[in-house]
Amino acid sequence: MKRKNMTKVLAGALVAAMCGGMLAGCGSSSSATETADGSAASAASTASAEGEVTISFPTSWVGVSVGTEWFNDRMEAFNAEYGGKIKVDIEEIAGDQAYVDKMKTLYTSNSLPDVISTGGYNLIDSMSDQMVDLTDYIDEDFRNSLYENGWEVNSRDGKIYGIPYSRQIIGYYYNKELFAQAGIEAAPTTWEEFFDVCDKLLAAGITPLSMDTADSGWCTSLLLGAMIAQTDEGEEFMNTLLPTDYNTEEFINAAAMIQELFQKYTTSNAVGGAYEDAASNFFMGNTAMIANGPWMVSDFYDDTMVEAGFADKIGTAAFPGNVMYNSGKIGFNIAAKSEETIEAAVTFCEFLTSAESQTKMLEIMGEVPVNKEAASDEVYPLVNEVIENGNNAARNINDFQSLWYANVVDEISVQYPLLAQGEITPEQFAQALTDAAKKNVE
Repeated sequence: MKRKNMTKVLAGALVAAMCGGMLAGCGSSSSATETADGSAASAASTASAEGEVTISFPTSWVGVSVGTEWFNDRMEAFNAEYGGKIKVDIEEIAGDQAYVDKMKTLYTSNSLPDVISTGGYNLIDSMSDQMVDLTDYIDEDFRNSLYENGWEVNSRDGKIYGIPYSRQIIGYYYNKELFAQAGIEAAPTTWEEFFDVCDKLLAAGITPLSMDTADSGWCTSLLLGAMIAQTDEGEEFMNTLLPTDYNTEEFINAAAMIQELFQKYTTSNAVGGAYEDAASNFFMGNTAMIANGPWMVSDFYDDTMVEAGFADKIGTAAFPGNVMYNSGKIGFNIAAKSEETIEAAVTFCEFLTSAESQTKMLEIMGEVPVNKEAASDEVYPLVNEVIENGNNAARNINDFQSLWYANVVDEISVQYPLLAQGEITPEQFAQALTDAAKKNVE
């Protein structure tokens, strides 16, 4: 969801597009040209006779994505500054998961586009052989302008394979009006209290929680990670790059809690449902809580999606145990083949990561900047609340999409429905992810 960019769910519809996605269908922006087969392959990147370098960039910041306005604004500014020097050939891809699947397909034919932005999914560890080691392309001033935790998650063995563009600060939201109807005065601070709150909501005829299983089960997996991180060992696990053993007490206990939430406290469409279903249920007041990041906040004020005044009903909270996702995020990867396209790609990524671009990203998308100089007073109060929750968290963790093997992230969607329906135990769930992870090291 990366996730992840927030997808706007159109009024009256339960599903619009993948988190960070767009309206179905592909096409080029007004500033782009498309290759004959519709791909953004690096082979199509060329320097024109006039000396203009063309770089390919597929994006999901299009259509109904919350990032569309920001990306269009930034492309207009980039073209004004670099027109005649660098041309960005844009391909539109519907949604994060479709985007990742497309990159996997292009990887198999050694035709990754020049610049990739996967919405936080980790493709570095499965595709680094086709990605450019950017260490020598990043100058010290630019590196120092971004928070170090952004570089950490985009680096491997001291080499930089990605340019960060935001930080992940994630907790959960709750509907204060629904809480009040159930006689709940405050967000729970322990998981025991959390389940008590769920029981009170049920007793008042309110479904407690938005959950999902498709596309890595973004909202559900955020809960899972926060549950794991209740101990020092669990917090360490959630900050471990590419874990291969999920057979730990912390993981199995968390899986058991997730199983209970599926079976008692969520909607009937959670099993098999995608992020859009979880978000729609929260927007319509069908559920009282949802886990997600600050990019979702703008939708709380969008009266094409929610009723007027909806944002006034929403509270923000750290997960029980004062746990927050508070880390860097996988950013832009570069797979350009020639020196001139690599340099043009780096220039493009640095532009999108500048203080000006990051400030606009904060204002428009609610993404937390990775640039130290980016700041604005023109943001929704709830965004600042989420950031403050992150600043005060007792335990800080990274999200699963950034750290786990890509095939493990895929396996989650296979195993969640089985876990939810009681067809496998929490122990078997942990073993299935372990088996998937170990395929990468055999």
